[in-house]
Amino acid sequence: MNRDKIWHLFARKLSGESSRDELQELQSLVEEDSPLKYEMDAITQLWEQQHPQDTEYLEATYHLHYEKMKKLGVAPVSADNEVVYFQDDKRRTIKKSRLIAAVVLAGLIVTAAFVFLKPGKLPAKVEAAEQQAQIIPNEIKTKRGSNTQFKLPDGSTVWLNADSKLNYSKINATGVREVYLTGEAFFDVVRNPERPFIIHTESIDIKVLGTTFNVKAYPDDKTIETSLIHGSVEVMVKSRPHEKYLLKPNQKLVLMNEQYAEKREKDQRVMPVNIPIVFVKQINYLQGDTAARETSWVRNKLSFEDEPFAELAKRLERWYDVSIEFKNKEIEEIELSGSFEQETLTQVLEAVRFINNYKFKYKIEGKQVVIF
Repeated sequence: MNRDKIWHLFARKLSGESSRDELQELQSLVEEDSPLKYEMDAITQLWEQQHPQDTEYLEATYHLHYEKMKKLGVAPVSADNEVVYFQDDKRRTIKKSRLIAAVVLAGLIVTAAFVFLKPGKLPAKVEAAEQQAQIIPNEIKTKRGSNTQFKLPDGSTVWLNADSKLNYSKINATGVREVYLTGEAFFDVVRNPERPFIIHTESIDIKVLGTTFNVKAYPDDKTIETSLIHGSVEVMVKSRPHEKYLLKPNQKLVLMNEQYAEKREKDQRVMPVNIPIVFVKQINYLQGDTAARETSWVRNKLSFEDEPFAELAKRLERWYDVSIEFKNKEIEEIELSGSFEQETLTQVLEAVRFINNYKFKYKIEGKQVVIF
């Protein structure tokens, strides 16, 4: 598959320059690559929301991305006033003024493609996941410190995060498509209007026809979250069977765990009483990126925003396969924001210490971490 050609066709599609043949070619090239389709869906939504109209801004951004792409060795644009490409064995040119916006986007796309979509060796966490994922009939489990990607019998693709389990025994030839999730997973569901796809968790059920979305349902987390990237989903909260929530793209439903709600009533310092048990909000996109913070783990990136240290610690435990104990309760409530990708646990803790003026210390012994 020629990735450069795919990204070029995609940029032309968003700029409105594509012919019908080009659109069909792009669709056929992408159909067999679910991760790439997910990337393009996210970029399309971001483009539609933030498409810039300032021509001076576009011109400046065009030159910036041109230089970046030249350094990567993939700059598709000449330094003069035309974009050059080949089609049907004929050389064609398009004036730069008509494609500046597409070139700006192409720069972002190509950069993202080099960072996240390089062919070859898989990231370390994914490689580890393939070795550590426990596969039994109709069920897949991941250990702490690993994640994995696989296809279900109906053709849908699933990314399963660390310390998670997916049972798919109810996907069969009779038309039923139901799975049971504990933990976190990202789904790219094959569309089939006659066979709805249903995800069951301990607290919520999610019904879809065909879409891409993330579900976080760890039993010990303070919230259960469903984040919709593309398509539509219907969420039913089991404790409120008469209420259904229909999400739109870039929305997420947040449900407070019942145990956490009980703790909220006893200790208002942990959760203010004016925050509802169920609410819908916009998902968060990483600054300067096309990926949602809620799905960044699919790219082996640990991202968090205004998250209490105690809740982040649970993610660090799953991410690095450790156990974390707090000796200083005040430290648990510090709210943190950040993003890590290749850093070790020590580097992450040192970064957190730095932004908090070294108000705490820690000790790591094997898989045990004590923060005091």
